[in-house]
Amino acid sequence: MKRKLLSLVLSAALVLSMAACGNEDEPANGSTPQDSTSLSSEPESSSAGEPSDEGDASDASDVGGAASGEPTVIRFGTHWVPELDPYYTDEVTGEYTMGERERQAALAGLEAIKKAYNVEFEYLQYPVDVASDLMTSVLAQDPICDLALMWGGVEPTILAQNVLQDLSAYTGLFEDDEASWLLKGSVFDGYYLLGYEFGETSFPLIVNMTMLEAVDSLKDENGKTIYPTDLFKEGKWTWSTFKDYLGKIKAYYSNVAAPDGAYYDYVQAYETDFRYAALGAVHANGGAIYDGGVTADSAETIEAVAYIQELVDEELLTACHLQDDYTPEWLRGGNDFGKGATVFTDCGGWMIGGHSTECAARGESIGIIPWPMPDDATVDSETYRQSTNGGNSVGVLKGVSPEKTELALKAFILYWQTYHKTIAGVDTIADYHAAAALDKLAGYGVDLYNETYGDDLIDCYTYIMGHMSTNYANMMGLWEDYNTHDQWTEILGQSLFKAPGMSSYDVAIKANLTNLTNKTDSIAAVLKTEGVHDNQKPNITKEKAILTAGTADVDWTQYFSAEDAVDGVIEVTADSITVNEGLDLNTPGKYEKAVTAKVSDKSGNEASSNLTVIVYDADNTDAPTAAAKEELPTVALNTETSGINWSDFLESAEDADGVDVKDNVTADLSTLDTTTPGEYDVTLTVTDYVGNTAEITVKVTVVSE
Repeated sequence: MKRKLLSLVLSAALVLSMAACGNEDEPANGSTPQDSTSLSSEPESSSAGEPSDEGDASDASDVGGAASGEPTVIRFGTHWVPELDPYYTDEVTGEYTMGERERQAALAGLEAIKKAYNVEFEYLQYPVDVASDLMTSVLAQDPICDLALMWGGVEPTILAQNVLQDLSAYTGLFEDDEASWLLKGSVFDGYYLLGYEFGETSFPLIVNMTMLEAVDSLKDENGKTIYPTDLFKEGKWTWSTFKDYLGKIKAYYSNVAAPDGAYYDYVQAYETDFRYAALGAVHANGGAIYDGGVTADSAETIEAVAYIQELVDEELLTACHLQDDYTPEWLRGGNDFGKGATVFTDCGGWMIGGHSTECAARGESIGIIPWPMPDDATVDSETYRQSTNGGNSVGVLKGVSPEKTELALKAFILYWQTYHKTIAGVDTIADYHAAAALDKLAGYGVDLYNETYGDDLIDCYTYIMGHMSTNYANMMGLWEDYNTHDQWTEILGQSLFKAPGMSSYDVAIKANLTNLTNKTDSIAAVLKTEGVHDNQKPNITKEKAILTAGTADVDWTQYFSAEDAVDGVIEVTADSITVNEGLDLNTPGKYEKAVTAKVSDKSGNEASSNLTVIVYDADNTDAPTAAAKEELPTVALNTETSGINWSDFLESAEDADGVDVKDNVTADLSTLDTTTPGEYDVTLTVTDYVGNTAEITVKVTVVSE
């Protein structure tokens, strides 16, 4: 009941806060109103650690601020403006693209920075790509924006360009608890990255609470199930306890058949993506893959991986479809969890809601619980933390003046403080976690009001949100690298599952540590230089190569063009072309990767592109053949017909020589109405490269969801 009361109180507070924000005049278009009237007070004074000789931002004549009449415009760059701009409207419907709750919080943030600093945010979408646009603009000494949003994972590329300011001189702005969460940790002896999201563990540990109730060995002397929440509340949710817990679950479910579509034949105790399980254990033990430098070989990290090794060796943790390169199938563990094929898993946060719905349809409840702690730790231990990837990052570009940088940072802090406090209906950031836990768990479909464990689930999640440790490995390029295959996750997988020639993790990580440190050392070396480093590959575009059988003396350069963000057009010469020996221009067929073009820019960045060549018989007079898929895709209500890929409806489409012509499909739309749910017979026409045609009718289902 106390949680129900709290929920009502928070909901009421949110309604009031939204109402307070909802009275301002809003423009009908997608731009921020340019109100030049100063709304209120002077900006707060600078804290210790800010630039000492530049003066306060409010005194800078070239910046504006509360001391002047004209507002200062801070350009906020992003790859997706509709996600941030509360005034942005859909071009077709005219409706706001942000959810109303989030929009009101954003409006409150904009009002706050206008009132305190006379600052307005101008949201600017990158025209090409964040990495390319930031680099070229700083090189031109004309930064495209002041605050630059970077999606999670692109940080190592941006840092290696040396286009971001080190914000060490401004750390005083982030000293108190209300602001400290916005400044990400030190990397390469500097502070380059800001955060703005109160997230959760990127792959939190989730459990089917109902499936636990079938295991008699998990019950106490009174027949009551001992849930993980009970153990956590009592300070007993430890590695040893978790291992014993999994053993009891395995003993029971090893004789229970898994549902259709699951990877394993029998229900698993803990089928998971072992990479995130290991990460959970590492951070729970006070370790990290990167902590100011590569720490994958630290005693804490080695000890945590050794624990995961125990679970693997005793078949208490099973990999979700371990592939040939010793990596798990992406998201398989979560999908099997939704089917009821595993009791525990580490699940992508964006998937939890869907899987909880699957479980609820079977009358089952799920829980989100902290990753267990080492046996010698307590819930209050400083080293006991929950792992998060930290979400997107924001940086300040070089070329932005010190005065404007300071003002931008102050506005950034106040905006996101206001945003999150408005969302949660609280007065301080310190109160956010408890308030937001209810909201997030409700969104995940967790049974908050379960009389047995609802309150405990809320307490567990509140703890998780208040004890985050950022996984900087992802930001430093150490998590995965599909080009070089020397990432931490590959070392981990090969050691855990005993790949041929691979040692145990403690030995393997020391043997491969240089490969990891080279990645970070190369970034560190660039950051010590003065200039911008061009690390962007040229872009190669290509034309379709469709040739008649018997064609000779082909000029392959005409099918490629190359352009670099810095150098401009790059000539594709005959010397940069390689023709695959398997290409036979006399025999009809579709030849994949038949021709390769490779070019380099002036900075030595190399790019390559493969060309598929189609060879057909110009004398063919036979109609092509086509077969529809057994399971046809559905079409969402109100889908624009021009956006439907009709080849998706075909299992195959070939000319008389077996040459694939699935790309040459058109549809007769006269019988299709995508504005009305139902089934429609649509005639598709397949055309081969000579012009011969064949027709096939498929059933198109328009669905409302």
